[in-house]
Amino acid sequence: MDNAVFIRESIDFLHRYMMKSLQKQAEEHGVTIPQARVIGEVYAHDTVSIKQLSQNLKMTQSTVSDIVERLTSKGFLVKTPNVKDKRLVDISLSDRLAEEINESISEIGNQSLIGVLSLLSQEEQEVVHKGMGLLVSAVKEKMAAEGMDRNEFFDVLFFPSETKQGK
Repeated sequence: MDNAVFIRESIDFLHRYMMKSLQKQAEEHGVTIPQARVIGEVYAHDTVSIKQLSQNLKMTQSTVSDIVERLTSKGFLVKTPNVKDKRLVDISLSDRLAEEINESISEIGNQSLIGVLSLLSQEEQEVVHKGMGLLVSAVKEKMAAEGMDRNEFFDVLFFPSETKQGK
């Protein structure tokens, strides 16, 4: 149990660090964290409705609608009428933002860890790499055994570059 507690707390700590780094990068680009979350959710789904965004992000529809309006006016998102129901609006990334994200997705995802890893020796980095690989492999095996391997949202959340490259 002590190992499980240590690993969970370590993952929580790393997640907080990554989120703080993401917040710093987002602010440097003039985007708030809620706006970055909306952009990430749209990126993960290509096209999504306000209702879907609000459910997925656990935000009110009015909050999401306001964020989408701001991001649309900045040229980051595009709103188009839904093909099946003209009363609905589909939200997608602007071509400009989609191109920027595709060009820099790995750089953005790795940038916050590069400085941290540089504090470790090459040998220590290899130990971390091997340990993370073992943990992720075990999680994937457990997911498959429990029938969770078909839930694409896990791949979107935790392995976005693999998911997008596979599309």
